[in-house]
Amino acid sequence: MNFYKRLRHTYGFGVHSPFAYRMVKDVVRPGRGYAWYGYEDIDAGVNSSNASLKIERQAKMFHRLISFLAPQSLFLPHGIAPLFHTAAAAADSRMRIERKPKNATECEMIATHETFIPLERLKAHLLTPGHSLVFMNMPSGWADTLFEALPAGLMLHSPQNAILIHRPEMMKVAYAILL
Repeated sequence: MNFYKRLRHTYGFGVHSPFAYRMVKDVVRPGRGYAWYGYEDIDAGVNSSNASLKIERQAKMFHRLISFLAPQSLFLPHGIAPLFHTAAAAADSRMRIERKPKNATECEMIATHETFIPLERLKAHLLTPGHSLVFMNMPSGWADTLFEALPAGLMLHSPQNAILIHRPEMMKVAYAILL
């Protein structure tokens, strides 16, 4: 997909689903001037760990996503930047954060990277309404396979990252954006 279309979708142009549009405008590219209550914790984590600007930007978007979707439980694997744990905890202190891979598919949201969780388990996870998946550094071809497995809902994706959400009341749509 060309860069121009991806850029347009990143700012909400051409995104026709109301839910997807809200995701783009509230999570991916919120307007300037909005301050999220968890940003202080993330900024403190950046200063103490010398994390890159890319990791900081991704952690803040992850924080906004969790605040937007409000899952009751989240799988967050070891090996992912500690800043993502800070972002998740700042979004909802009551949310259960699971770290054991064997319990990942019991959570409403899975945040994972590379091939940490097998593709077949991720496809099975997406069959449950309300479940979501946040994927960083995704292997080539996995986005298409996961989107095919998604019965209904939304996929926002870039070449290496993706957000998939099973929403049974929604037509199945995918938008290429800059994540």
